[in-house]
Amino acid sequence: MSEPIRFAHLSDWHATTLVGGGRGLLRPKRLSGWASWALRRRHHHDPAVLRAAFRDLRARGVRRVLVTGDLTHVSLPQEFRAARGHLAELGEPEAVFLVPGNHDCYVPVPAAESWDEWAAYLRGQSRDTLAPALAACVVDPPARDRAPRHADYPTLRVEGRLAVVGLCSAVPTPIFRAGGRLGSAQLERLERLLVELGRIGLCRVVLVHHPVIEAMEPPRRRLEDGAALRSVLERAGASLVLHGHKHRRRVGFLAGPDGPIPVIGVPSSSEVGSRPEKRARYHVYTVEERKGDDAGSPSGRFRIAAEVRGYDAASGEFVAVDEPLVMHPAP
Repeated sequence: MSEPIRFAHLSDWHATTLVGGGRGLLRPKRLSGWASWALRRRHHHDPAVLRAAFRDLRARGVRRVLVTGDLTHVSLPQEFRAARGHLAELGEPEAVFLVPGNHDCYVPVPAAESWDEWAAYLRGQSRDTLAPALAACVVDPPARDRAPRHADYPTLRVEGRLAVVGLCSAVPTPIFRAGGRLGSAQLERLERLLVELGRIGLCRVVLVHHPVIEAMEPPRRRLEDGAALRSVLERAGASLVLHGHKHRRRVGFLAGPDGPIPVIGVPSSSEVGSRPEKRARYHVYTVEERKGDDAGSPSGRFRIAAEVRGYDAASGEFVAVDEPLVMHPAP
């Protein structure tokens, strides 16, 4: 990695509308979600704020973007089509990597009317483009116009010394619940993949919608197998774990085999600022490869710096925010 690699992390856009949802809303959980949208969410999330984030990314020359789900409210087909337009505004599929959130799996929806709309952004690399040891740890992507299903995860994209691993925690849940699940098969492949990526010396960034650290979520919104995911990360290691779901910034650490693993959640990218701590933010990360004695372990091989960009209502644009992201725990 001769030059630093920069990438942004956005999440929880909720920048679609439920107007015109019609009969599609006539399901108990969707009716509950519609009520939440009508009374609250539609006043909190503004597509204009999201587009301001896109403008800021372009102005700052940040090409690679990682998105941790919840582009929709209640998984209406019209929402998936609208969010496909947002993704196209953001960038080409080769530069934008997406994992789904629980609102993108609010109720069961045929894939052709939901995730397949985002297929190019959800897909990982084909196995024939990967080294054999890595190819053995992932499922080959489906046909080009089909998105990965839950059983197809983890997904993987490698660019230079940067490897981004996508996890899917999005599964339909009962009304008034917003949790997630990975499943044993996904976790088993993830562990083998992280070990191999570490063995060949890549910077390993893991994407998942739900928070990884249990204290960050009440039981009804929690990742069901979060303890199993934490165990995998603590055994196999990672450079950075990114998530959404909370609509707030969250920073925690896991004890990895080669040092602490930062686990960072980003606020929504479209929040107008209903509360100061929820105002729209996105994070930009810069990865540099260390040289010499500093590169003795996978955790020491890379230096990751972070900055925060936040929405300024007065100007209608995103600006630098003096909220440093702590990438290392206090001694």
